[in-house]
Amino acid sequence: MTRRTPLRAACALAAALTAASGCVSVRQTEYEKILTERRDALEQVQTLSERNDALQSELTAQRKQIDTLQALGGPKRLDLLFRVERISLGRHTGGIDTDDKGGQDGIKVFLLPIDADGSVIKAAGDVKIQLFDLAADPAHNLVGEFRWTPEQLSKQWSSGFMAYHFSFECPWPDGPPQHDEITVRVEFTDYLTGKTFTAQDLCKVRLHAANAPIPSMTGGPQDS
Repeated sequence: MTRRTPLRAACALAAALTAASGCVSVRQTEYEKILTERRDALEQVQTLSERNDALQSELTAQRKQIDTLQALGGPKRLDLLFRVERISLGRHTGGIDTDDKGGQDGIKVFLLPIDADGSVIKAAGDVKIQLFDLAADPAHNLVGEFRWTPEQLSKQWSSGFMAYHFSFECPWPDGPPQHDEITVRVEFTDYLTGKTFTAQDLCKVRLHAANAPIPSMTGGPQDS
């Protein structure tokens, strides 16, 4: 029987220890991986739990809101609110002079949203204003178009003694029109009801001398 020398025994022991160490290292890595995966899973469970709690709270709030609206009469509650029934243009709607050069440079529009009782109310909505020179070529009679969002609309409101209205300045976008009679058309979409209301009026404007309409050359018999 062959006897191992001390050197061979030592080498065998070292090899065995190395193999054992390698196994321990692999097991340690696998263990750490399992711990990491477990920690990630717990965090996901915690996140889902918090999201579920938030959704439950939101659902509870919505149910309370529905109960409150039903107690107020459901859809019929709109009949009890002050809402727009029609719109009108203020009597001061007309031309404005912004440069003091003798002619008017656009139209200032006064918009009055009116409720069922005939009162002017401040209402949220979209506004579109169109200016037409209907005496011009029909293909080119739109002088300008202007829009305001609900966020912009709130800045256009004025209230005071005998004055409740929205006001909008609409300058000529491409220079003055050909004629001095401008049709103003306003479209208001109410955000409360979703309804759209329209109003229009004819305004006489004063053009700059260079753009003023040529006076008629016809007239009565001349004195001899």
